[in-house]
Amino acid sequence: MLSLCARDIMTRDVVTARKGTSIETAVRLMADNRVSGLPVVDTEGFLLGMISESDVLLKDINALSETRGTPHGIFAPRPYGVDEAYRRAQSQLVEEAMTKKVVVFSEDSLVVDIAQTMIEHAINRVPIVDGRKLIGIVSRHDVISAMAKAIPTDNYDVDNLRSGKVIEL
Repeated sequence: MLSLCARDIMTRDVVTARKGTSIETAVRLMADNRVSGLPVVDTEGFLLGMISESDVLLKDINALSETRGTPHGIFAPRPYGVDEAYRRAQSQLVEEAMTKKVVVFSEDSLVVDIAQTMIEHAINRVPIVDGRKLIGIVSRHDVISAMAKAIPTDNYDVDNLRSGKVIEL
């Protein structure tokens, strides 16, 4: 896996949201395609940002201060991250809720660098771009799948496992 590049594992047929897409449509796209985030692109396919589950998770929920209450009648400020998530979730369009500061890679980027960046920035997917044009996406699942393919299967004889075999693990 150390020598694999983004081009070797990236998804090329990327599910995207176009600028002007409603939050509700983006939520349906994520659910229907079983993805946790979408690149937001313009009509020419240029990357504008990313919208993810965390950007829309609090959609249509009452203001958090109303639902959480306040301790002993004293106003307690909410953590910045929750305030920002609530603000984004009340947006109507993807470009209002999306993250505009996005970590991107080229198709020549090493998978190990992508995986390390995913951990460092706590992100689940990275767009692969040529300039600003979206050409693919690499998700954590793509990295895990590449790792799984690299694991030798010499120790397991799948045909014999079908009929049952005792092995030492």
